[in-house]
Amino acid sequence: MAEGVCADAKRTGSCVLPGAKRQCLEERGRKSRSQCLTEVEQAVDQLLEVSSTGRDMLRLLVKGSYGCPDEERHRYQDAAARLVREAFHDEEELLHKRRQEAGDKADACRSFIEERNGQLRSSREDFTASVSAFREAKEAFLADNQNLQQRRKALDQSEEELCRCHAKLKEVIGCKDQLQEALDTRMPAIVQGGEVQEHVKAVCALLAEVVLEDSLKTAALSALKLPAEDRGAFDKAVLEQLRGALARLLEAVPSAEDEKRAVEDAETDKEAATAAFAEARLQQTRSAHGLRLAELELRHAQGAEGAAMESLQDQEQELKQQELRLKAAEATLHQFRNGPMASLKVLEEPEVAVVPLRTPTKGKQDSHVHDAASAGVPTPVRAASAP
Repeated sequence: MAEGVCADAKRTGSCVLPGAKRQCLEERGRKSRSQCLTEVEQAVDQLLEVSSTGRDMLRLLVKGSYGCPDEERHRYQDAAARLVREAFHDEEELLHKRRQEAGDKADACRSFIEERNGQLRSSREDFTASVSAFREAKEAFLADNQNLQQRRKALDQSEEELCRCHAKLKEVIGCKDQLQEALDTRMPAIVQGGEVQEHVKAVCALLAEVVLEDSLKTAALSALKLPAEDRGAFDKAVLEQLRGALARLLEAVPSAEDEKRAVEDAETDKEAATAAFAEARLQQTRSAHGLRLAELELRHAQGAEGAAMESLQDQEQELKQQELRLKAAEATLHQFRNGPMASLKVLEEPEVAVVPLRTPTKGKQDSHVHDAASAGVPTPVRAASAP
């Protein structure tokens, strides 16, 4: 109807006020009542908390109440219109509630993300601290392990020194005893003769160990093997010379007391090296245990950091989903408010009777015929131009 008024005004060339022109444009953009009624009927089928039977009833109520003009409605039709209005308001409240719930969930996800960010920062700090502690524990273990190797080497050297001192003491004591026995018992028996084979073997073995002139040693071995009655003056002189050489060797043998003191000192050094090695091994065991604990702490901190990162990523993904749900809820609410709800409000507005303007005849105008504007009919043009 508004489009007809605007078209008639253009054809007749009559002067149309700016307010009327604006209302024409607004009326042109608005939906017709039939379109609004169709949209409301379609929206009834999409009500969320209404059963199929209730939808059928509401659809009939929409047709029965909003399908006729307001002045022709019965009071039961007004009651039906109120039921439809309440159903649409309930739907709007439900959509608003869902939008609010989606917003609350999105806010909760943002709070969780802030909390997870704090946990991630804390876990990263713990991981950095555990890395430093692991490096310190590793350096301490390597130092203690090197100290243990040095103590092991010192202990081996002390054991070798003790063995050498024992061998030297044994050599001194054994050599002195053999020389003393050879001078006191074996040489006199060999000179006298008789069953002296055992004494001869012992003296020959002694000659193989002591340091003498080769000529004396060779002549002595020959003289010792001869029986006493077969020995000549030379052989007897060789044996006497051998006896003197053995006596000089006995006098040259150092005292066993010095070797005993050397053995005692070596034993003391070995005991100290053993104690130092035991202490180093205990310290190395402690540092190894500390290194294992530091490694476990490092792995735990690394796992905690990974878990915090994974939890943060999950919350970020959840936030994206909640934001999508929030946008969908806002879009649904906006579409409902600007669609079916707006159409329902249009249907609730009273209809305004619009009388189209008549084109006056050129040169004459009947005095007994009045158009709608002159008659004071509330047309859109008059309504728009009224003060």
